Amino acid sequence: MRLSHIVILLLFMIIIITTGCVQPSPSQPNRTPAPGVSPVSPAPSGTWIFVVFGDSRDNTRDTLTGVSPYLDPVAVAIAAEKPDLVMYNGDLVSGWIISNSSPVATDYQAQFKNWMDAVAPIHNYTSKSGTPLYVIRGNHEDGPDQTVMSLLDAYRNSAATDMPLNGPQGEERLTYSFTWKGAKFIAIDEYYPHDGLKETVNQSWVDRELTSNIRPFIFVFGHTPAYLLEDDLEDRGYDLAVHPVLRDIFWNSLVKNHVTAYFSGHTHLYARGVKDGIQQVVTGNGGAMGHALNQSDVDPLLTIEYPVNAADNAGNTVGYLVVTVNETAGTMSAVQNVYDTDTRVWRTGDRFTLSSSGAVTALQ
Repeated sequence: MRLSHIVILLLFMIIIITTGCVQPSPSQPNRTPAPGVSPVSPAPSGTWIFVVFGDSRDNTRDTLTGVSPYLDPVAVAIAAEKPDLVMYNGDLVSGWIISNSSPVATDYQAQFKNWMDAVAPIHNYTSKSGTPLYVIRGNHEDGPDQTVMSLLDAYRNSAATDMPLNGPQGEERLTYSFTWKGAKFIAIDEYYPHDGLKETVNQSWVDRELTSNIRPFIFVFGHTPAYLLEDDLEDRGYDLAVHPVLRDIFWNSLVKNHVTAYFSGHTHLYARGVKDGIQQVVTGNGGAMGHALNQSDVDPLLTIEYPVNAADNAGNTVGYLVVTVNETAGTMSAVQNVYDTDTRVWRTGDRFTLSSSGAVTALQ
């Protein structure tokens, strides 16, 4: 065989070997999942950040906006964290409890517009730019329909307009799930009637979500704590504890499927407790100021791990939780940022680390 033929043959073999071994690089997951679509991708290594907060309604019934004035500094601070996404646990606005003397008493569209304007540093609803912001309803987004546009319609057509559509029938944009890198997020609506009962979850849907398209980290979000932090008769009828048997079935499903953590709000404070190895993290101080935690009011089934010191048990604070997911280590580390509304000074509160299975690996 002539030398030129040998060279050509060798070059041809090199081309075949090269093209057969090199695979196209996997595409990155869509940073903002399209409604109703859960992007599927292999769990990558490295770290990423999400923020959790909620309950930013105005505490006064004579409010002119329906939104707490403290939401503004909270939103600016969250934006400065540069998170990959933000989860909001409900009670965006005052909703139906406002005094009739207020100009927004039954103008739900105006209330939600005020909320969207306040969170614009995080996510701009007009330009659909900024950090992806996922919301769920609270009890103040569920109430009597006093206007031409109901409270639910106003919510779906404003803050929830871009939420995923993959929830159960009738709960589109209310209950949903999505995946983000190595985590699955499950957001549940507790006020849509399930078998005629509010203050419940769609358990069959939750069970399917906990066992399908799972990731190393599973985060579940609802508006109310599963195990109460306070026994306030005024709030009875709005939380999962109204139906303790169904609540326990829900919690046991989280335990069985190794959920990393359950996040909620509703009670206007920050507290973290554990039940059957699963952390319940309450971040209900996104603007609606509450009070200090009273241990005597806490459900005895829940063991409070924060706050434990009197200095950390203040009622004049608002804030949010920053969660850093380390997929290489299989851990999530969280830091609570606290804004003192009297001094207008930010400080650090709770710090904790969990493994992807939800086990506490370190408390700082």
